[in-house]
Amino acid sequence: MRQNSILLTVLVALALPGQALAIDRGATRGAEWLRTHAARAGDGAAADALIALRAGGRLSAADASARARALRRGWNYSRTAGGPAKVVLGLRASGVGNPRCAGRNDLLAAIGRGRRGGRYRGNVYDQTLAMIAMRTLNAGPSRASVRTLIRARGGGGWNLRMTRGTGDSVSSTAMAILALRGAGVSSRNTALRSAHRWLLSRRTASGGFTEEGGRAQANATALAIRATLAMGYRDPRAVRALRSLQAADGSFLLSRTDSGSRLLATNDAVLALAGRTLPTGGLSRTPGPCR
Repeated sequence: MRQNSILLTVLVALALPGQALAIDRGATRGAEWLRTHAARAGDGAAADALIALRAGGRLSAADASARARALRRGWNYSRTAGGPAKVVLGLRASGVGNPRCAGRNDLLAAIGRGRRGGRYRGNVYDQTLAMIAMRTLNAGPSRASVRTLIRARGGGGWNLRMTRGTGDSVSSTAMAILALRGAGVSSRNTALRSAHRWLLSRRTASGGFTEEGGRAQANATALAIRATLAMGYRDPRAVRALRSLQAADGSFLLSRTDSGSRLLATNDAVLALAGRTLPTGGLSRTPGPCR
């Protein structure tokens, strides 16, 4: 596997904290809404918001520091590997301190405690977030975790439980594609190409994507946009569908008929419109232990 393909080199550069870049207007408006509506907390949604604020160019140094402190205080909010993995990604986006550490608590070790062989305990989100966080810390992911995720593909894409049965979903498939591309798996890989074709086949009439049939949903559409970018393509139809879900105040609705959680929808939409595949840039070396 090649860790440094041209595509991923460019995408990682785009994700580095503090990078001065022209940012999509829809992303900046969404991030501006998050700046005043996303709580400074120590959970997964707070980590996602920190990442989106950085991606949307609306994260001041003072806000980054306050949000990073809150994440470090609440780092142990989850019993599975996905929890500390999200904290790593949020801390990396903040640019404050060592993203491996929450005080003396080693988040890299916490992620590792959830792994048995190539499988991280939990669901496909735990598996993929752990793999992405390991890459961010320049500490993996392991070849075993890559093989495990590839082998868990079902009839089309991936499902939440990482079983080879039915129930494949757009979001699970998109997350698997993002994690595998981040691990250096080629976009020409047969499993990835087949899964991406399956994902595109789930498109709604408006050009977006949904988990439940019917109208496009912001979260699924945003993840599909990012997965398609990771495969080397752009999806203008999906981008238009996502933009149509942005409200006048900058937030995003789940769908045109259901506002859902505007916080979660906006977190996802900002990353997609900002052109992010991986949520944060990888470090050049694994950071030292926590003291």
